[in-house]
Amino acid sequence: MKNQNTYILILSLLVALCLIGCGTRTPEPDTSNPAPVESTESNTVTTKVKERGLCFSIEQEYLDKGVTLESSSENAKGYKNINIFYYSPTSIALLNEINTMDSANLTEELATEYIDKLLSSSRCLMEVVMVETPQYDSLCANGAEPEDFTYFTPAQVFGTNAGYTYILSIPELDDGTLNESEAAVYHDCKKYMQTVRDNLTFIPIEDDNKMPSFTAKDINGNDVHSTIFSEKKLTVVNVWGTFCGPCIEEMPELAEWAEEMGDDMQIIGIVGDINGENDTQHIELAQTITQRANASYIHLIPNDDFDSFMANIIGFPTTFFVDQTGAFIGDPIVGANVKRCKEVAMTYLSEH
Repeated sequence: MKNQNTYILILSLLVALCLIGCGTRTPEPDTSNPAPVESTESNTVTTKVKERGLCFSIEQEYLDKGVTLESSSENAKGYKNINIFYYSPTSIALLNEINTMDSANLTEELATEYIDKLLSSSRCLMEVVMVETPQYDSLCANGAEPEDFTYFTPAQVFGTNAGYTYILSIPELDDGTLNESEAAVYHDCKKYMQTVRDNLTFIPIEDDNKMPSFTAKDINGNDVHSTIFSEKKLTVVNVWGTFCGPCIEEMPELAEWAEEMGDDMQIIGIVGDINGENDTQHIELAQTITQRANASYIHLIPNDDFDSFMANIIGFPTTFFVDQTGAFIGDPIVGANVKRCKEVAMTYLSEH
């Protein structure tokens, strides 16, 4: 699953479970389409992926068959991309199995076994990569081909938009371990990708190096808006889970740090395993955990506004640093490491 959006996520989560000691709960692929859906007409779902400057139109019939438009990410070569996958019933059953597994029982060998099974029971239908046009032109002048920018082949230039050159691949993949009925559906979906390509259009690009705009609830029912970042020079965003031992263990230290912060900085938590405002079980658990840790700072419940952001979380806890404009500062810190978080924050504030 490496180098493919949900594939990247699942692999990273499994690795995190083995190496970090605490990973996220592996989500099922969202066959209802994870990107913001703008409209549905004549059984066709039209989805604007603003951070990639693309508008996809996919018939509900094919979404029901397992066609999934992934959240935007990067491929193995470091280029911004977005993929469409076919998730077979076998792959979805495997993901459900992982979700119900006790992380303590997930050994490296077992993780590798699951990865291999998922790799062979899911197939990429389309990859679209965007490369800054001057960079693309320079590399092509030195002999680069479209396939040098995509993970999959064959590939060809789709067009240009807002200073980017777009390269599209409808991969030539074998059937993996798909059974006969799954393989038939896969080939039907793959053939349909030509129609998706023909209907693919450009839209203005929205910066994805920022926290998403959101209106959300915290675990105490209060409304919180993304304008909260404008109130401080630096916001430390700690993404954690109620099931995550290292997250809970570091929280009292984060709480002490929050109390020590001056007027220029704040901490905000995001409880990644709360499934919406009606998930009272996890909300109450998060309230208990934060109260015991004296972590009185804001803890958000992620809603649909956070879909693209949460899709790129590879393990819990993950800590981000956000400036007054909502832009990310440096790289996130994966794993419990308050000392390192403090160093990053102090360095930034001393330079700004």
